[in-house]
Parts: sequence; structure tokens; C-alpha cells
Amino acid sequence: MRRAIALSLFFVFIPYSSPAATNVRMQSLKATTAITLSTDPNDQVSTLVTTPNSIVIAGTSAGDGFLTSFDRTGSNILWSLHLGGTSDDIATTAIKDKVGNYWVAGATAVVPNLPPAPVIPEGTLNPSGVQPESSTAIPALTQLDLWKVSAKGVLIKTYSTIMSNVIFPEQITFKNGIVTISGAIASQPSDHFSISLETTGTFGSPRISSAKSLVSTGSKEIKTTLSLWKSYTTSSAIKGLPSWKPKPNSHVLIRSDLKTKAVIAAYLTSSEIIDFSWEKSLGIAVLLSNPNGYSLAIIK
Repeated sequence: MRRAIALSLFFVFIPYSSPAATNVRMQSLKATTAITLSTDPNDQVSTLVTTPNSIVIAGTSAGDGFLTSFDRTGSNILWSLHLGGTSDDIATTAIKDKVGNYWVAGATAVVPNLPPAPVIPEGTLNPSGVQPESSTAIPALTQLDLWKVSAKGVLIKTYSTIMSNVIFPEQITFKNGIVTISGAIASQPSDHFSISLETTGTFGSPRISSAKSLVSTGSKEIKTTLSLWKSYTTSSAIKGLPSWKPKPNSHVLIRSDLKTKAVIAAYLTSSEIIDFSWEKSLGIAVLLSNPNGYSLAIIK
């Protein structure tokens, strides 16, 4: 099994602001401790999932998808799983189901089926000896993959289907036992796809809509027991933070009261917020991207 990833993970523990706090100020979200796994500069970490005892990240390394689980402190790797086959593969989004299995969606580059080159019939006049040109097919990320992985990092099942466009899966959802994957279409930036894995283990027909791409918006929301957390990039003032002076392309994470919508806490980072996840006993884990790799901040 290949080494899954090259990145740096950084951990910082920041206490929650009190829900009753007034005069909320912007706090800096910085990393303090680094863990280096390898030195591949092309690795990409796409998402993370949290459990009471682990932090799981998914992404792409050396042309293959991966899923790597750390303990809740981030100091030890519990297991690391290679996803994909001999072709180039990417893993872009992941989710955990109620029984503890992980579902990871991605895509595989496949060679399209092209018609064979025309054959010059025997006896045809061809004094110059010109041969018909053959087409060279370039592999493209048109195969949708859905990997089901156990809580201990064992690959249970791989589901795949060929799509008509180059795709980038962005989200996995569950409803009534059916898994649905949605994402962006490379050739049609204004369009979005969604497709469901039926209870029979086969994919249904894909649906195309004009839904806004999650990747293009660069924002995410999570509802916890009492709060609404939202990450986004802004150049404007933020209501509830009168003392903060906006700067161009500021990456922020805002915590608001779920009922009153009032800002409870606010965090600013110089790194892009790729993803974040909440687990009651762990807190908020934030996946960041910076020029030196990737980092992870934990807000207790």
C-alpha cells in the first residue's frame, strides 16, 4: 500500500467563547504543532471527518485517493488506506454513517471509447502511401467512484459508474438508506450533477441542475447543539463585530447563536479554510491550506 499523503498538520486548542459574551472580537486562528507525514509536494487534502476518538482526512496523493485516520490529538496515525487502482484517482469528499463506516467519493481517469481508425480497403489507389490518422484518447476524470470503508480502515466495497462529463464530487448525503453524491461538472461551470446509489447497489440516472457549486462558493455551515458555525472568505464588515476592520479576502470562521443569530465568536486565519467538522467531545476541527502545506486547528 502506498504512502497516503504528504502534508503538515498543525493543532491548536482554542476555548469556545461564552454564549453570553459581549463585545465579541476577532480572534486569530493559528497553528502551533506540526506533524510531517511525507515530502510529496503534489498531495491535496480535500476534507475531514471527526469522531469521538479520531480525526479522519481524505484526499489525493501520487495519483491515488487516500483516507487516513489520526487519534483525537493528531499525534498518531491509526490507519491509512489507499483508494483506487492503476489509473489516476482522486478522493474529494467523505462522510461517516450511523454505524461508523466511512463513505468516500471521488473520480477515476478513464480512456474514452473512440471509434476505430478507418481502414483503407485493399486495392484502393493510394499512390502516396498516406495512412489514416488514428485518434489518441486522453484519460479524463469521468468515472464516479464511491468507496465504503470500515471504521478500522478496511475497504468494504467500491461502487463505480461512468459519467458523460468530467466531474468533481463535492458532497455525500444519506436519506432513507440511499446514498447521493453531488458535485461540479468541469465542462459546464454553471451546472451541477447529483446521482444516487440505490439499495440494489447500482447507480440511478444522474440529474443535472443549476445548483451552485460548493467549491466555487468557498463557504460551509454546520449546526451544533446551540450554535451555527460558518466559514467563508470576505472583504466586507461583519455584523456583530464592530471593532474588526475588514481586509481583502479575509478567511473567517464565525460562530453564531442558533436562535438569536448573534455572533458569539469569530476567528480569522491567513490560510484558506478547506473544510471543518464538529464532534461533541472533540470540538471544531478546521482544515486549512497554506503555502507550506495543510494545517489543522481544533477549537475546544
